[in-house]
Amino acid sequence: MLMDAYSLGQLLREAREANEITIEDAVARLKIRQPILEAFEAGEFEITGVPEIQVRGMLRIYGRFLELDEEDVLLLYDQMRMAMEKGRRRRGRRRREADRDAERGLSSTQPLHEAHLAERRASTCGSLMRLLLLLLVSTAAIAIIVYVTVELAGIEIWASPTPAGEAAAPPPPTETDAPLPTDTAALPPTASGRAQYGGSGILVSVLLTQRSWLQVHADGVEQFSGIAAPDTLLEYSAVTEVHVAAANALALDVIWNGQQQGQIGGRGQRADIRFTASEAIVELGPAGAPTPLSPTAETVIVAADAEPTATEGPSPTPTETPVPSATPTEGPPTAILPPRVTQAGLIPTKEGA
Repeated sequence: MLMDAYSLGQLLREAREANEITIEDAVARLKIRQPILEAFEAGEFEITGVPEIQVRGMLRIYGRFLELDEEDVLLLYDQMRMAMEKGRRRRGRRRREADRDAERGLSSTQPLHEAHLAERRASTCGSLMRLLLLLLVSTAAIAIIVYVTVELAGIEIWASPTPAGEAAAPPPPTETDAPLPTDTAALPPTASGRAQYGGSGILVSVLLTQRSWLQVHADGVEQFSGIAAPDTLLEYSAVTEVHVAAANALALDVIWNGQQQGQIGGRGQRADIRFTASEAIVELGPAGAPTPLSPTAETVIVAADAEPTATEGPSPTPTETPVPSATPTEGPPTAILPPRVTQAGLIPTKEGA
């Protein structure tokens, strides 16, 4: 069955609503004018002043953004175009036949064989159109099959399995290494679906246990910004720093460089976390009630509502606080707690100290 313009527009609109994306978010992310996206969802694909090749390109980009198969979207678009062209030709043929009949002044005295000839010509044209349409659809299907086959063959050729008993060594980080975001939205939210730390650089894995707004920067480059649904898994690697900001600290299940982190904060509490290769600095916003924290070693938690007071010697401020060295020192380590801190994060002492 051929796709019509209205059905294709409805498909795009339903895909956007299923992903909880507003039309304004799509315009901001894709840099495509809002009237064009609204016309697509309304089933209007003939845009004044925009050639067809640009329409196809924007339709491909929009389909990929909505997590649809872009090739299927373009195939449905081509089917819709063929159906519209077939309708135009049918109307044009009928108009031409009506004009010929008017010019000839057909009457009841017209020879019968001329009427038969006219019917035969119309039947022949219809058969040719059906044959042409069948050839076009068959060609498109063959092209899709060939494309998928070539892609699968390319994956098998370029895949280089690691020999048994040998672990794949991660490439050494350099100053020019760009952040390597890992798209894990399709992975199951289990421990086996989370990336393993290779021992170099920074690897942060965030599993959302509740719905929360989230923003992630890796080496200063924004990787994610928006509302994440429960069971969403985001993993990013960087060279110098990964910065995570969340509106619901209780929703964060964090693994940093292979270390499972404890509960960050309470429900609805804002959290700003900076991860480096040697420390993780947490800044918490105000919350309705204090929530127990279980930070790992080398994790510093700073409450946003802390107020500095005059004390002897240096005292911590509500800004980022460096983490003390984990090397053994003489005497038990001490932790300086900022005054009036409701979310106190104490650095646990070493065992046996």
